[in-house]
Amino acid sequence: MDIRKLSVGFVSIALLAGAGAWAFAQPGQPPQPAGNPQPKGEDKEGDEEEVITLDKAPEAVRAAAIKLAGDAKNITKVIKEEDDEDVVQYEVEYNEGAVKCAAIFSVAGDLMETEKGTTEAKLPPAVMAALKKDYPKATFANPFAVTKMFYEVEIVIDGKKHEVKVDASGNIEDESKGDGDEKGEKKDKKD
Repeated sequence: MDIRKLSVGFVSIALLAGAGAWAFAQPGQPPQPAGNPQPKGEDKEGDEEEVITLDKAPEAVRAAAIKLAGDAKNITKVIKEEDDEDVVQYEVEYNEGAVKCAAIFSVAGDLMETEKGTTEAKLPPAVMAALKKDYPKATFANPFAVTKMFYEVEIVIDGKKHEVKVDASGNIEDESKGDGDEKGEKKDKKD
């Protein structure tokens, strides 16, 4: 694996952590009643999310969420998310002591992503330097450390090896595709 790609990946994860933290820290926004879909502000058209109770999530998601959170009492919110490709995922928000956390699970209960609250002081210096460079007038709050789970598979096409990343919901990121899309653009699973 190329070290440059790894470095870019860490910076991307750190920036995603900041975005995740921003999403958690939207004061003054009332919670949506269970059963009502709420569109995600930054997602593609057609993406929907619905706040549900834990007992409405699939058994595999409930079991995995409780195992991760330590106890169902630690779970504060469950969101069913469906994209325009009808791929369903569950975001589970929970507390680990005084730390706010979240996890995203596939319908089968596979852990796809975790977010754990942290402090600005614990962010790597390169993260803060990049943020301050790109957003010199901004203030920063509620950072989260984000870990994404995916599977990297080497495939061979016309005798050439390529690495493909696939998450537990079947979303593919193929950096080698040369079909007009930008390198590294996410390819969603098609039925």
